[in-house]
Formats: sequence, C-alpha cells, structure tokens
Amino acid sequence: MRHLAHVLCTSAVIMALAACGEPAKTPTAGSGPGAFPLTITRTGGIAGFQDVLVVAGNGLVSVTRKGQEPRRCRLTPDAVEMLASAASRVPWSRITPDDTRPAFPDDLVSLVQSPAGGPVRLDGAQTGTGGQAFLALLNDLSRGPTASRMCIPF
Repeated sequence: MRHLAHVLCTSAVIMALAACGEPAKTPTAGSGPGAFPLTITRTGGIAGFQDVLVVAGNGLVSVTRKGQEPRRCRLTPDAVEMLASAASRVPWSRITPDDTRPAFPDDLVSLVQSPAGGPVRLDGAQTGTGGQAFLALLNDLSRGPTASRMCIPF
C-alpha cells in the first residue's frame, strides 16, 4: 500500500509539472480528451522494477525509475501517434480495474491508468493490442535516456 501511495503522489507531482510545460495538443482525434495523461507503471519481477511513466497528451513524458534521478523526455511524432492510437483502442469506460497486487513473489506487474479508467494490466485482455504499445514504451525507456528511440531527452 505504501508503494502505491508513493506512485500516486509521484504521478500527481509529475502531472502538475507537465502541465506547466507547453499547452497540450490532442495527439489524434481518436484518442479522446480523457485518455491522457496516461500513467504506466512496472513493479516487481526478479529485477525489482519500480518504474513510473506519466505521458501527457502533448508528448511530454516524465520517467521515474528506482535508483535513478527522475527525468523528462519528449516522444517522437511516431511514438505519439502509436500511443494515441493504443489509448484510443482501450475501452476505458467499460474496463474493470485489475488487481494491482503481484500474483506471486517475483510477479512483474505492468499497469496503465488513465483519467478515463484503470488501472489495468498491460498483459491482460482489457487493454487489447494497446497494451503492447505501452509495453514498448516501457522497454524502450529502460534502455536509458541516450539509447531511447521513442523519447528524446531535453
């Protein structure tokens, strides 16, 4: 419970900081106004992940990873389109929030949450094919700020 509270507090601060940046642009008409900001988290696993990404509608991403300083980056236009398309395919208003607890001690739990709904597991049926796009961003940003192909540091 303490970890969830930390993630939520961190997400709130990051969203407030992102709001101070450039005015939000709608990535695509299909993503809907309520899909962003998306909060994508990955916790647990053998490696003990504690990753939190907050993706704003204008392509700004705040990245918080265990043992590292928080950082920000901007999605490439292709990545913005991919995530907006993925967010538009998730039936936010019809999803049932998933259990966020690990099923076993080293369970890797990857979730996405939107103001429109969630949290839902990325490997579950509720995110459909959109879950793969969110996982792609998580994996891309795990490679480090200079190795990312989807998000340019600033």
